Amino acid sequence: MSIDKELREELRQVADSMHCPPDLYGRVRQSYQHYLNEKRGRSPMKKRMLAGIAAVAILIPSAVFASSYLADDIFGSSATIEQHGGTQEDYQEIEAMLQAAKGKLTEDEFKEYMELTKQLMQLKLKITDENGVKHEEKLTKEEQQQFEQLGSKLAPYFEKINGTAKP
Repeated sequence: MSIDKELREELRQVADSMHCPPDLYGRVRQSYQHYLNEKRGRSPMKKRMLAGIAAVAILIPSAVFASSYLADDIFGSSATIEQHGGTQEDYQEIEAMLQAAKGKLTEDEFKEYMELTKQLMQLKLKITDENGVKHEEKLTKEEQQQFEQLGSKLAPYFEKINGTAKP
């Protein structure tokens, strides 16, 4: 037999031969009940979970409001798009496109891209009515040429953003 088994057996025999006073059983039972009641009363996991949820509920909205939208640099606010027949989803889609561009273009390219996009969007807002219908006849000849030039200048950036640029 191994030493562990021998020691365990010896301790078991000694414990069986011990005689405990009856009031000791009562005190142990009472102490155990007190421990269980105390354990039920405090639930650190629930408290931590509630604290975590409260922190997330406070931090996420404040982070969203604290960060500026790239689309705000172009339009001023989402209300501008909504005045021209767009929706909040359209605004979020434009923001996502700008975020993708920021990730794929170099800093100088992105600045140039934002400037060209801002000019293009100002022209598009000029020709779009409150229902979202485009009236290109509202542009003068110079503005139409500028519109076409902006489109051709932005084409390489779009290719790079979409991953279709040739190396």
